[in-house]
Amino acid sequence: MASLPPVKLDTHKDWFNLLMTVLHQQAEQNPYEEYREMAQKLIDQFMRYGRPFVDSDHAPCVALRMYPKEAGNTIWLLLLSLCNQYDPDKDYSAELKAAKKE
Repeated sequence: MASLPPVKLDTHKDWFNLLMTVLHQQAEQNPYEEYREMAQKLIDQFMRYGRPFVDSDHAPCVALRMYPKEAGNTIWLLLLSLCNQYDPDKDYSAELKAAKKE
């Protein structure tokens, strides 16, 4: 039996609908073909393999399973959709902890 992709996202149906809306906008309007194709692949996957369920509070939800690359692509497209909507208020990367050499 095949194993499930390791990244699991259980989300309320409204958040799932918002995610799909963002992906559809990226698939239709992104100026770069690579990102349009990336968004379309995620749409196809989520619509094919997403599973509706009801949580313990009886709220309608959707379960998504992804491989790490697909999760990264999803985050990337979400960040692209936020461009020009937020201006970073400081350089958070300057505060990252340096990796210790082993």
